[in-house]
Amino acid sequence: MALPLANMDEALRAYGVPFVEIGYHPNDPTGAADWRSRGRPASTGPFNPTGVLCHHTASPAGTSPANDLAVILAGNGDAPGPISQIYIGRDAVVYLVAAGRANHGGKGIRPGVDGACADMNAALVGIEAGNNGIGEYWPDDMTSIYAATVAALNSFYGWSVDATYLHATTGPPNGGCNSKIDPAGPWQGQTGLVGSATWDLGTWRAFVQESTGGFPPIPTGGDLVLTLFQCSDSWACFLGMASNGIGQLVEWTDGATKAWYQSVGVPEQTISVAQCNGFSLMGSLPQGDALHNWTGAEFRRIIS
Repeated sequence: MALPLANMDEALRAYGVPFVEIGYHPNDPTGAADWRSRGRPASTGPFNPTGVLCHHTASPAGTSPANDLAVILAGNGDAPGPISQIYIGRDAVVYLVAAGRANHGGKGIRPGVDGACADMNAALVGIEAGNNGIGEYWPDDMTSIYAATVAALNSFYGWSVDATYLHATTGPPNGGCNSKIDPAGPWQGQTGLVGSATWDLGTWRAFVQESTGGFPPIPTGGDLVLTLFQCSDSWACFLGMASNGIGQLVEWTDGATKAWYQSVGVPEQTISVAQCNGFSLMGSLPQGDALHNWTGAEFRRIIS
């Protein structure tokens, strides 16, 4: 039986967030073969996530992703690993750690949701990010990918940004379930924070909400055919019928190019790969196609 987040790679790919998949690791007490099968045993509690809980690792500045991951996978005597589903390193790389339950949140209260201390490990996806939490500046590329990762999960699983929490906001003064400060420290949204000052939840949610992972929002309605893109210097795609916000009928503005595709038997309602150099297409920007793994770099918007 698949674990609840066994498809979170699809969530990140659909949003254009690159990632690294963590396979077997000797520090992992579960002995899982890969992240898709990794999680705390079912006997430790349920896992039905409806949102995201954001953390920092509290590891010393300069700690490598490999060392952070070793700790996240191993856990400790009070909280055996894995202790998050996702880890973001100081290298601004996203690592998929576990598709099942993880020991990241402990007991807490989601403001406006829980009336008493509840199991955050059951309710929320945990993201650990490398930072000491006592004044280390969060690199802009790291917090940008952090926000894009949260936005990708929200978008894919249909969660509101209001279901994004900071570990600190599920503890005091909301019932005294735990005492946490994370995430903390200066970042691009709050450069004036000093030392272990916790991020402002509203500011972080707004930053997440604004993140597009490098893509515009999935187009709908008339936007499917009213945006012009210039393809250049890369292998890109022949657009046709697809499922992820791509127009069903795409009009090529270069008639000769369209005629050439038709002459070699490529149907319009098909996705193929083509070498695009210097011509335009009318249609929606491809976003997160699993087959071709578009990054968005293939296309440059020139007219909206």
